[in-house]
Amino acid sequence: MASDIKQRKAAEAEDHIRQAEKCMKTSFFKWRPDLDGAASEYNKAATCYRNAKCLKEAKDACIKAAEVQLQMNAPFHAAKSYEQAGLICKENNMIEDAINLMEYAAKLFQEDGSPDTAALVLDRAGKIVEISHPSKSAQLFQKACDVSEIEDKPRQCAEFIGKSSRILIHLQKYDEALAGLKREIDYLAAVENFPAISRVLIGAILVYLKQNDPVGAEQFYNSALGYPGFGDSEEAALIDELIQTYSDGDEEGCRAALASPTIKFMDNAFAKLARDMEIPAGMGRRAPRNQETAGIPSGTNQSSRAQLEDEDLEEGGLC
Repeated sequence: MASDIKQRKAAEAEDHIRQAEKCMKTSFFKWRPDLDGAASEYNKAATCYRNAKCLKEAKDACIKAAEVQLQMNAPFHAAKSYEQAGLICKENNMIEDAINLMEYAAKLFQEDGSPDTAALVLDRAGKIVEISHPSKSAQLFQKACDVSEIEDKPRQCAEFIGKSSRILIHLQKYDEALAGLKREIDYLAAVENFPAISRVLIGAILVYLKQNDPVGAEQFYNSALGYPGFGDSEEAALIDELIQTYSDGDEEGCRAALASPTIKFMDNAFAKLARDMEIPAGMGRRAPRNQETAGIPSGTNQSSRAQLEDEDLEEGGLC
């Protein structure tokens, strides 16, 4: 029974193809092809082929419809047809063709003045290859971000670049991931989503520490203290604890910070970074933020401190 339905749908599709070809023909009495009729027939053929599970033929019909629509100077409809062809390729596990067609569709949407649709198509394409081709997926999300940035859509930009950065972390491309996380923070700041910034800041610090760069982590942390509410937040205290224990080589303390619920329930990319973090031997305590935090009066100069240390050494006070 199912076979009969497929055969009937395939035959129906072939009839639509014949009608489309007829629309494209010219004669002595028909000087111009019926482009609108041909595009409609090709689209109907594509639907029938798809229902008949003839996916290659369905893709070809969509592409023919798109080519006719471009002749009609209808790039938006052509882009929809190319996108449809890409999704059919995805069904047929023709991933490379799927992505090429969807990227071209996004280009046409953008040229037609529909950047939001273009970004969504790139986002959809990125999701398709997120597992099979993660590097390409990260590039597609970055493209979606770039398109949204042109239209000044920081909320969408943050979403797209965030997806790209987390994939790059999985790929261990930490420099690129860090650059993406910083862009994400900038976009979130533009829409004043400060709670989300705090979470991304933790992720960025984890990337710094994964690269064994606690100095860079602290500099970045200090630069972020100006965000409203961050300095007094639990996230800021956690970051301070992370950097301090990591710098000291305090593995027990650092592991405790890395196992905090705040980090444990973050995105998988960040949680995995925390789980796999290597704690090096201590590199010496960080310089205090100011002299008062170190218990030294602000008026004490370096020579006075050196004198105190010499006296302690003579008396065995530091032994």
